[in-house]
Amino acid sequence: MDKDPVEPARPALRAKAMLRYDKVRQRFILLLPEKAVLLNESGAEILQLCDGTRTTVALIDTLEQRYPGADLGPDVIEFLRAAVQRGWVEWILPP
Repeated sequence: MDKDPVEPARPALRAKAMLRYDKVRQRFILLLPEKAVLLNESGAEILQLCDGTRTTVALIDTLEQRYPGADLGPDVIEFLRAAVQRGWVEWILPP
């Protein structure tokens, strides 16, 4: 499912995507078939929470608890939409 439901969908890394920490670069890398994406800190933090168990709102709440006073919602939603378009993340709808 590649549409953009945002809520109540739960973002999850695609089955062929793997998030790995590169000790040499001291950064997370998203590994995809025939591709590797070097992530910045905020992108890696968002993707670590894309496990299919949290709704987008719950994911944003988790990040905003880590960074009190920050309004992260619009940026997280924009990142997730881009990640879906790039094939990194998919939306999982509840049963």
